[in-house]
Amino acid sequence: MLQSAAWAEIREAQGWRAEFLRFGDALPCALVLWRPLPAGRALAYVPRGPIAPPGDAAALRTALAGLATLARERGALFVKADPELTAEEAGGALRAAGFRRAPDVQPVVATLELDLSADEDALLRGLDKDTRWSVRHAEKRGVGIRDADGDTDLRAFYDLYAQTGARAGFITRTWEYYRAMWGTLVGAGHARVRLGVREGRAVAAAMTWRCGEREVYQTAATNAEGRSAYAAYALLWRCIIEAKTSGAKRFDFGGIPADLSRKDDPMQGPYHFKKGFGGAPRRFVGAHDAVANELAYRAYRLAEPVYTAALRLRGRAAG
Repeated sequence: MLQSAAWAEIREAQGWRAEFLRFGDALPCALVLWRPLPAGRALAYVPRGPIAPPGDAAALRTALAGLATLARERGALFVKADPELTAEEAGGALRAAGFRRAPDVQPVVATLELDLSADEDALLRGLDKDTRWSVRHAEKRGVGIRDADGDTDLRAFYDLYAQTGARAGFITRTWEYYRAMWGTLVGAGHARVRLGVREGRAVAAAMTWRCGEREVYQTAATNAEGRSAYAAYALLWRCIIEAKTSGAKRFDFGGIPADLSRKDDPMQGPYHFKKGFGGAPRRFVGAHDAVANELAYRAYRLAEPVYTAALRLRGRAAG
């Protein structure tokens, strides 16, 4: 989804310049986002890309080599790529193209993926006992699930998301920011929002993204009433079943701890919720940079925290 035309539209509205590249007749390809820097410099980011045919290592190497060449030809500080592939799938190609491990941009570097080839009854039997009980108990507590429709429902989603952010301690942006982003993705057919409703009130919400054969549990939120009624369990189960019904072959549960043994990881709570639905862990290779100018790159790495803070302040002021 982060390689789509809709995502390019969202990022261009936020000051990036989008460029689509092909390294063959169709695949591999890449959406490259350019950001100007002081002194005439620029950096580039290929979010969750490049995209290559599954299992085609040669095509992936071609795309990564092309991106590394682009960094040199454009005089970019660096080009950052973080393909949604494992280290086994992409590590060798990244090294061969001269990419080096770099700080991650995306918050999700590991996930759970559930094979949807089984029938619904088998998927239900695959749930942990407590999770299955919670899914069924939500209906007994009056929770219903429906698709969101229009700005009013998106606003209800945002209000729940802001409450969840305040409770969990993560930063949320303005309603206008999310309305533009979510509205663009939903309008393009890439995203779907569902609400968990109790006595007419939205008590839980979830957004899923469709990425080819994979449905991604991207963003979710709930309030105290929703938690006491197990609304999030019923909502996630509905997302899984509707993904299967619509033809998805895999369900991606979104972020989990990169190191499952670290009990202090803030993603441990969401992980324990998600793993009750099944799925196998999958860890991505992470962000890697192709560096065109070593000295300038080192200087940027020192200055980047201040630069990023300034961009955030500018974005909040514009919001």
